[in-house]
Amino acid sequence: MDIKLASCCGNCDHHVKGQLCNVHEIVTAETQGCESYEFRAVLSRESDCLKCAKFQTNNCAHPNKASEGMMCTVFYPRIVA
Repeated sequence: MDIKLASCCGNCDHHVKGQLCNVHEIVTAETQGCESYEFRAVLSRESDCLKCAKFQTNNCAHPNKASEGMMCTVFYPRIVA
């Protein structure tokens, strides 16, 4: 089974102000989804290399620079169970 981020309004770049879809021009819930989904890349201070699933792997885009406190646009959250 593949585990991936949910393709729903809460993670979509078209979902603005936490409730409005600017593609369909309707109010949506974060748990809804559609075919117009587009991943929203959001960086925060908590999204550094140590919390990235690509850190110290062959998939890391910046292996020579990746370190604690570093952030980049290809951050992929590490799933903690």
